[in-house]
Amino acid sequence: MGATTLRGAHLGAIDIITHRHLLLDYGERVVEPEMIEPVVIEPVVNREKLLHLLALQTEYPTLDYKASCDLRKQCPDRQRNQVELAKDVGAMSVRGGFIVGGVDGHGVPTGEMTPAHAAAFDEAQLRPVLLRWLPETLEIRTQSHEVHGQHVVVIYIAPNPAGCAFFRADGQYGQGKDSKTIFRQGEVFYREGTESRRLSQQGLEQVIAQRVQRERARWEAEHAAEFRRLAHELTTGGAGQQITRAPAAAFNLTLEVDVLTAAAIELLRAGDDIPLRLLLNDARTQARHLLAQGDVAALTGLVDRVTCLAATFLTLERPQWFERAIATLASIYDLPLEAVGIGRSYVPSPIAAFWLMVCERVLALGSLAVRLRNWPAVAVLAAHRIPISDTSQRTWIHHTGVMINRAELLKDQTEGAVFLLSRARAVVRQLTCLHPDLPGEDERILTSLTQFDFLACLVGCHLRAGYYPNFAPFETWRTRPVTELLLHEPSMRQVIFSGDDRRLAAALRQIDAEAQQAGWKYDGWAGYSDPVENFITTHLPMLSTAKCVSPLVAK
Repeated sequence: MGATTLRGAHLGAIDIITHRHLLLDYGERVVEPEMIEPVVIEPVVNREKLLHLLALQTEYPTLDYKASCDLRKQCPDRQRNQVELAKDVGAMSVRGGFIVGGVDGHGVPTGEMTPAHAAAFDEAQLRPVLLRWLPETLEIRTQSHEVHGQHVVVIYIAPNPAGCAFFRADGQYGQGKDSKTIFRQGEVFYREGTESRRLSQQGLEQVIAQRVQRERARWEAEHAAEFRRLAHELTTGGAGQQITRAPAAAFNLTLEVDVLTAAAIELLRAGDDIPLRLLLNDARTQARHLLAQGDVAALTGLVDRVTCLAATFLTLERPQWFERAIATLASIYDLPLEAVGIGRSYVPSPIAAFWLMVCERVLALGSLAVRLRNWPAVAVLAAHRIPISDTSQRTWIHHTGVMINRAELLKDQTEGAVFLLSRARAVVRQLTCLHPDLPGEDERILTSLTQFDFLACLVGCHLRAGYYPNFAPFETWRTRPVTELLLHEPSMRQVIFSGDDRRLAAALRQIDAEAQQAGWKYDGWAGYSDPVENFITTHLPMLSTAKCVSPLVAK
C-alpha cells in the first residue's frame, strides 16, 4: 500500500506518515514507524530551551552544534565564518531550527566561546551580517547563556515564509587562487541529515511542503476578517439570533473555530442545547470516518474544534458542557482501541501519532484549567483511563507516552517529556481559544503546563493508573507553587488527591524521586520547597513509596 505524507499547520513542522484505511483497519500488516525528531521548533532561546537542546547530545536536521564561530572584526577568518554561518542559516530556513555555538558534537561546552565572541552574535549585530546573503524575510532570535561556567550562544531560525531562502549574493571568502565559493546567488540550501547542502529532489519536497503550509496559513489569514465579522454578529445577536431559529444541523463541525465557539455561546444564551448535543454526538462518528480514511489534517481540525468548545465552556464556567466536551475527546481518543483491542503492547506509528495529537490538546486544556484555578476541570482532564488488561489501566496522558515510545515515534526516546510539553505549548500558540487570558508567547503558559502535568501525576498515582513526570526537565520554579497550593487549599486537594495525609506524603515523595532522576541532566526539577518537605517528613517519617503504578514499570 502506498504512503502519503500529510503535512499541516496543525501538526507543526513534523511529518507524520500515514496510510489510507490503515488506522482502524490495519489488521496484521507490518508498518515501518516514521520517527520524528525530538527538537520542537519554537521561537524560544532562553536558558531552559538551551539546556533541552544540549541534553539531546547529538545533532539533527533542525539542530546544529558549533564548537567555535568567531565573528569578531579582528578575526582573520571572519569572512569565512560569516559565509559558513549564512549557509547553515539559509539551509535551516526551510524547516526552521536552532544553531548552538560554543559546544562540541555532543552538546558539551568547549570554553572557546568568550564574552567577546558571544557579543558578536547579538541579534542586532548578527542580522545585518546575514542579510548580505539572505532575504529580508529572515527571522532569527539569539541569546547568550552561561552553562557550567562557559559561554554558549543559541540561535533560533524561523521557517522562511517562501518555504526556503534564496541567497541574494555569492558566498565567497579568500582572495585570488585561494578564493572559495560556498554558494551562489539564487541558490537554495536545505538540511540533509546534519549537513547543509544544495537543494535536491528530497529538499524540494520539503520546500513544497513548507509552501503548502504557508499558503494555507495565508488563506486562513485572508478569511480571518470575515470569520471575525460573523463571530461578532453571532455574539451581538444578529446572526446569532438566526442560528437559534435555524435547523440544528446548521451548527456543525464544518464551521470555522471562531464562528463555532461564538455560535455555541449564543446557543447557551438562548437555552437551546439540542444543537450542542447533536454536534458532540456526531463528532465521534466523524472522527471514526476520518481515522479510517487516514485524513490527518481534517481529523486534527475536528479535534481542534472540540478542544476549542471545551476551552470556551471552561472559560465560561459551564462545567456540564465542559465535561461533555472532554467525554467527546475521550471517546475519540479511544477509537483505535476498537481495532487494536485492550492490552496491545504495540501499535503502528500512525495510531501513536493520533494519540499524541489528542494528548497535546488535553495538556493544553489542562494548562488553561490551572490558570483559571478550576481544579475539578484539572481532575476531569487527568483522570480518563485506558484499560491495558483486565485489572490494569493507564491515564490517557501516561498511555500516550508509553505508546509513542513503543511505536518508536521519537528518535531519542529519553526526550519524550520535553517533547510532549513543548508540543502542547505549540498547540496553545496555534489556537487562540486556549489562551484567552494571556498573549500566546507568555511564559506563564508553559508554567501552567508543567503545573498541570504535576497534578496529573498525582491523579494518576491516586488512581493507580501510572504517570510520568513530564514536568521534570523544566525549571523547578515553574512547578513548585502548585505543590505548595495543594497543601493550603482543601478544596483543591479533595478533587486532586482525596487520600489521607500519609498517602499524599508518600505519593509526593515518589513523584519527587522520579522527577529528580528524570530532570537532573536538564538542571530541571530540584525538589520541593521547605513547606512541602516538612509536610512529607511529618506524615512519612519512615522511607516509603506510594502505592501507585511506577512509571518505570510501564515503559
